[in-house]
Amino acid sequence: MTTTSEFIKWIPLVLDALRDLGGTATPREVCERVATLGNVSEAVRFAKYPKTGNLKFSNQVAFARQYLYWEELITSPKTGIWSLSPEGQAAHFTPEQAQELVRKWVIIWTKRKQADVPQQATEDNVEDEIEAEQLKTRSYKNEILAYLQRLQPAEFERFCADLLRHLGMVRVVVLGGAGDKGIDGMGFLPSGPIVTTKVAFQCKRYSHAVQPKDVREFRGAIGHKAEKGIFFTTDFFTAAAQEAAGEDMGKPIELIDGDRLVELLEQNQFGLQETKTFEINWAMMDGYKLESKSNKNPSAKK
Repeated sequence: MTTTSEFIKWIPLVLDALRDLGGTATPREVCERVATLGNVSEAVRFAKYPKTGNLKFSNQVAFARQYLYWEELITSPKTGIWSLSPEGQAAHFTPEQAQELVRKWVIIWTKRKQADVPQQATEDNVEDEIEAEQLKTRSYKNEILAYLQRLQPAEFERFCADLLRHLGMVRVVVLGGAGDKGIDGMGFLPSGPIVTTKVAFQCKRYSHAVQPKDVREFRGAIGHKAEKGIFFTTDFFTAAAQEAAGEDMGKPIELIDGDRLVELLEQNQFGLQETKTFEINWAMMDGYKLESKSNKNPSAKK
């Protein structure tokens, strides 16, 4: 029940995080803000599900958002954006009220999914639900990252170089190899019709966290060779590594972790192609049932 307790406690913080962020934000921004508000340790922030390899924390935050979405406290005006509804702006939950919200929707979904096989609804299956949702919605993300991690270093460097070309970088050269001196490639990023910025990039097919020393070594390798750097990894950067990238002591370093890398592939359809499907909008459909009005959460302070 530990995971369940953690999952439920993010519900009030998701609302608080969105309020802090102006009412609308990306899932990544919400996760980072919830981690700050909840004083989430790095061990919890980057723990993974053994079956899927997905980060538990970000998936639990997304699942907390789903309950708030069913409660019509959060909307999704477009893909990749979370917004507070007017009711959500005013809603504040205690831990007990968050628990009650989860209990209510577990009962509702148990009835929908198992109408022919009555079963006592409990919270014991919440973690299984989380992993099932993750498998359904993020399987291709795990697959592409696993594929990239299996590439040889030179192959991953070429992949990143081609992605940068696709994003508009010109005169891209891959330098990777035994004598690359800490820089895997260079290129020029146009910042206008005339001006370009010389950029160095580093590519690591890690299945573990990038540490601050890796970022600092990359910055040191850049020296006077480029104006800024881009650090790619298939895993994630520790909080200390992110702080190192932002240190005001040299060339700025842009960090591209596994999640951000997949976002770039999605947004630019590089190595991924979009397919469309439909899901039932239960928040709308239930509005036609007279009994739905009794399903509103009376404990949420509006």
